[in-house]
Amino acid sequence: MEVMLVDTRQLARVPGRDKKTDPVDCEWIQRLHSCGLLTGSLMYHSIQERISDYDKEVLEKLAAMEREECRGQEAPKVKNLQKAHAIRRRGEEPMRQALYRMSGVDLTGIDAIGVATVEVVLTEYGPDLSRFPTEKQFVSHVTLAPHRPTSGGKPVKKKKRNSASTRVAAALRMAALSLRHSDTALGAYYRNIARRTKGDVAVFATARKLATLIYRLLRWGQPYIDEGAETYENRYQQTRIRSLTARAKELGYQLTPTTV
Repeated sequence: MEVMLVDTRQLARVPGRDKKTDPVDCEWIQRLHSCGLLTGSLMYHSIQERISDYDKEVLEKLAAMEREECRGQEAPKVKNLQKAHAIRRRGEEPMRQALYRMSGVDLTGIDAIGVATVEVVLTEYGPDLSRFPTEKQFVSHVTLAPHRPTSGGKPVKKKKRNSASTRVAAALRMAALSLRHSDTALGAYYRNIARRTKGDVAVFATARKLATLIYRLLRWGQPYIDEGAETYENRYQQTRIRSLTARAKELGYQLTPTTV
């Protein structure tokens, strides 16, 4: 597949486009390209060369930071086949391997956490999270703790934090948003919260959960295991039934399941 950076003025010079919508534009650009009417910008190759040089330098820096016990080892295979294919297609596999040998764990094993997100977390916090004794402290520092400061019983306007934590929080929010249609336990967790509240609340809560999973893996080596959306939903329903049964018993009632 040939990738081209095209000057949009070339598109305006060719007549024949009926209406301007995203799908129509895609078809129109593909048609012009197939007819040889588009010329690639010379800047694209120059930019790609610079990006390749930067990536090479980053990999060299990571190689110098490899853990002794991980030197020469390969990261575990990504169990999610779609994610593994996407990583290979984007050419991110060398970076994934380098990040694994530097941190000692494969954070891409967590659903929705891609190589770019791992880069953000490790460049801002590093692989050692011992300065955060608990996961709550880590989540709070990443600004993903549901806390509203008050003074005199009134809410206080929060100050914006321009720090590493906000960059990590933004990356985790983007990762959480990708779970909307995921057939995983984290995807079911997102949808369950979205049904009861709002989409932005679901993004925040799921991003917070991702932060706790990252902390547990980096701090304690606790692996992430996806139980699947169906198992999560069944477990959630059983928890709700037990809670409703207990509340009914407190009020002097007894729940009786209906038969269909």
